Amino acid sequence: MRTLCGHAASDVRARGSVFLLAIVALLTLLLLGTSLVQLTVQGLSDASKRGKRAESFALAEAGIDMALVKLYENYDAANDVLDSTGLYEDTFSLPEGTVHYTITAPYNGIPDTCMIVSKGTSNKHDETTIRVVASYLINPSRTFEGAIFSDSPLTLNGAGMVLPDENGKGGQIYANGNITFHGTSFAMSEDGALLTTGATNWVPPQVPATAVYEHIAPIPMPIIDLDYYESIATQTYNGNTRFNTEDLTDLNGVIFVDGDVRISGNYTGQAMIVATGKISVTGNVLSTHPDEDALALLSPKAIKIAGDSRVDGLVYAHGVTVDAETTLSGNIEIHGAVCADVVLTNGSITVIYDDVWDGLPLPGTGKTQWAQTSWEVCYL
Repeated sequence: MRTLCGHAASDVRARGSVFLLAIVALLTLLLLGTSLVQLTVQGLSDASKRGKRAESFALAEAGIDMALVKLYENYDAANDVLDSTGLYEDTFSLPEGTVHYTITAPYNGIPDTCMIVSKGTSNKHDETTIRVVASYLINPSRTFEGAIFSDSPLTLNGAGMVLPDENGKGGQIYANGNITFHGTSFAMSEDGALLTTGATNWVPPQVPATAVYEHIAPIPMPIIDLDYYESIATQTYNGNTRFNTEDLTDLNGVIFVDGDVRISGNYTGQAMIVATGKISVTGNVLSTHPDEDALALLSPKAIKIAGDSRVDGLVYAHGVTVDAETTLSGNIEIHGAVCADVVLTNGSITVIYDDVWDGLPLPGTGKTQWAQTSWEVCYL
């Protein structure tokens, strides 16, 4: 009987232990589940805050852009108001929210400067304020002194190459943001350089360590003044226009197109093709006399080069209120330079610097332009 009772007691204790373990396991799972729910809710909350902040940030940047445009074009007599009162302000609405900005000039009594304060308020009631000090852009040439100039972070996909001209000039890459190489197949030269307002994740082995400049001040891009180019145009086209070899002979001056442009063929002469819309390069655009010819393609919207194409000339895409993209897709070779708000690459990209635009009225040679010299953001 004692043995049977002992076994029964052992069974009861075992069942009790199992029950307690089960309760502990359930409580543990419950606590873990609660923690996971809290983390998920917190993550969703953080994502929501980031989304709101991104909207208000974009609105505030739109205010800075609008202020610079008004200074440049003297819209609403902004410069006249500044001359008489020293303060100009305005408010405008976008689908994402509202923007209020002020321009104070001169800044701290310094001639030819101003301070712009722009506050963006999203429809979700998040606010961001951006403060910018700007001054007259005296020398815009730095934009055109390198093979690739990106006014935003730059990612170089796949193989590629950037080389200077025969004098060792221009073999550099600039980005307003980080430079990211996908892979280690990109080649440069000992005359090359990397310049970035952020950092670079890799340096081609040919580039000396002393030619890598990180966290530098941004280099401004001069505005494409469409009114100026239309006023000095030697030829004007209304509507979408296609240029082939027969249209590219004996080019001269500024060719202004109020619309989109499609272009391919051999050219002679010295000219700029300025489009109000997009430019699509559908094949080779080659100089017949490299020592004499010059060509620049300018668009405030986008420039797209695809396929196995070579372009001899300057590719320049810059918008004021909306970023202009230059897309290089395929085995692209450019003898000149690429400058854009956003440079997108996909394939084997070769850019050999060549100042083929010498003597042409590049952006920055028309009206006086403004450039940001300092920038700060304040989230409220």
